[in-house]
Amino acid sequence: MCFAIAQQPFNWWVFPFITLFGIIFAGVLSFCLSGYREEKFRVKAMGTHPDQPWMWDARWQTDIIPSRSKTSLWGTLAFFVILAMFGLMGVAQIIDKLPSGNFWTLLGVIPVVAAIYFGRQTHRAWKTLRFERGISLILDSRPAWTGSALSARLVCTDRRHADHVQVHLEHITVIREEETDGVNFKTVVDRKCAYQADVRVDDTGHFIANLRVDIPSGSPETAWIEDAEPNRWWDLIVTLGVAGEDIHLRYEVPVATPP
Repeated sequence: MCFAIAQQPFNWWVFPFITLFGIIFAGVLSFCLSGYREEKFRVKAMGTHPDQPWMWDARWQTDIIPSRSKTSLWGTLAFFVILAMFGLMGVAQIIDKLPSGNFWTLLGVIPVVAAIYFGRQTHRAWKTLRFERGISLILDSRPAWTGSALSARLVCTDRRHADHVQVHLEHITVIREEETDGVNFKTVVDRKCAYQADVRVDDTGHFIANLRVDIPSGSPETAWIEDAEPNRWWDLIVTLGVAGEDIHLRYEVPVATPP
């Protein structure tokens, strides 16, 4: 790509193309490097903690569980920039070809609408990430056991306190389906668990919510390796009402079967 660009006369369109393909290549490279680091850590941890599979993931090394807000932000931002570049090309085609009667160029409006949608999603993800910096989810026991309760504390040091708290635990499974056109994968939520929340404000002014979610006996445990069949995990979804707006936080928590 770089060689092809260097051999062409200068054109301002080179910048949208560099942005478009640069983000795609950087995203794929980042995904590969992240997978390599996770696999390297997992192999080392499996030798150190052979009977504690929840210790094979770097996210579960401490009782403070990280959220997925940062990953969500980068994902929606990448889609927004890519679609914005396609939208820019579509608008240029409309301005150039539509006066001559080529109405097919109106299809260029589609990536513009999609870019606007992902732009709004990116703004929401950015606001969630800003608010989430002052929030810590602390598990009272790691992992949570099936047949008992997941107990956790949500500590918020932000000056804006939540008006209400809603929590539920979801079990998510990746289903593999073989069809005539190939193999498809889809993600389904096959279990939801109710919750209890005890909300208070401590002496330092921090907002604290004690969360308790009962996990029924016989529920499946987390798939500790990504290539497990089927791949499955548990997400704790926390919805905080702050200043009339709902902020959604998602945490993947380890759930194991008692020995």
